[in-house]
Amino acid sequence: MKVLRDPQIISGFVYDAPVDELPQLTHCGEALCCRGHYRKPHAHTGFEFLYLSRGCASWKADGEVTAQAMGDLYIAYPNEKHGTGPVPNPENHHLWVGLKLDTFGPAAVKLAKILRTARLRNLTGVPEVEPVLRGLVAQVVAHHPHRLQAVRSYLDLFIALVTQRLLADQQPAPAQSALPYSYPVQRAIAYMERQLDRRLPLRDLAAMATARSVPHFCALFRREVGVSPAAYHLQLRVRAARQALRQPDFDITKVALQHGFSSSQHFSTVFRRAFGVTPREWRQAKA
Repeated sequence: MKVLRDPQIISGFVYDAPVDELPQLTHCGEALCCRGHYRKPHAHTGFEFLYLSRGCASWKADGEVTAQAMGDLYIAYPNEKHGTGPVPNPENHHLWVGLKLDTFGPAAVKLAKILRTARLRNLTGVPEVEPVLRGLVAQVVAHHPHRLQAVRSYLDLFIALVTQRLLADQQPAPAQSALPYSYPVQRAIAYMERQLDRRLPLRDLAAMATARSVPHFCALFRREVGVSPAAYHLQLRVRAARQALRQPDFDITKVALQHGFSSSQHFSTVFRRAFGVTPREWRQAKA
């Protein structure tokens, strides 16, 4: 391990050729950089994937400057000089991995081909790779009999996730999106739709959206959707509860509690406000 010692780096480390039995893994590491971070142009023999877990950054490669937001994955190609953009970066935290995809196996070769064909520079909104990269680094420094197998598994998963996202992006867009929102807001809404049995803390929604703070997430959500995250989730829960009322063996109190309402009285108040009738009146009308 090499500790990164630089006035512009608060803390960081890099592992060069970390696994002797796996030369395709050229390097990996992470760094917390202070404001004004600058990285001079450099190159690697394989692909480099740089994930931004906090802050924002800009990078320059082949004369092209790319802005990277939190949750994005920046890609540098083999033997391509790349470094920070013309303006020093603000404070940020990033993780990276270097891979010789062309010699790592069929799945990796496929990914390399897709990347070279698309010549993609920045893959936006892929927070699912962050825990994989963190797990990879943890296994690189581990000393146990199955270290090599564990490192390979993390790399295989990383390659699968990146490939999956690239192939999904190549699919034709639907004529009209059901959720015409930004990727972070779509992630938050998808999470809300899976959690209809309780109220959700705003910090959980902000984390799911990979927002830099709860206030930032709330402002983004309200700007795009028109209501607060709490109000939107309440709408989802009361609509789901209305559908549950169609079941003859579900009484109103049971439906209320199953959808995160504190009591049947609270549920009735919200239901009347949303639909103009009480749950009992709505059920009788549908009978």
